[in-house]
Amino acid sequence: MSGAAIHDYGRLSQVGLEPQVDNKPLREGQEAGKSFGDALESALQKVDSSLESADQMATGYISGAGGDLHDVLIRMEQADLQFRTMMQVRNKLLEAYKEIMRIQV
Repeated sequence: MSGAAIHDYGRLSQVGLEPQVDNKPLREGQEAGKSFGDALESALQKVDSSLESADQMATGYISGAGGDLHDVLIRMEQADLQFRTMMQVRNKLLEAYKEIMRIQV
């Protein structure tokens, strides 16, 4: 894997999936920030809500409830881009998992 592929946070921030990083030192008795699983779950929820919003806008436009076709298409493209980005993250995670499983101990 290339370093650029691992640290390509620019694309994630463009579609609203920027990683949540908290670099503050922990005090005694303080718990760590969000776990990796929590960050993934949060990103999935953002993608899901974006897809639902795009679907509602499209349904509203088709039913004649109002809205601008341009706005509907932009929202649908944003949701599609977020979904495809999340799929690429999933694929990279699966590749990393398979790589780890191939390591001989």
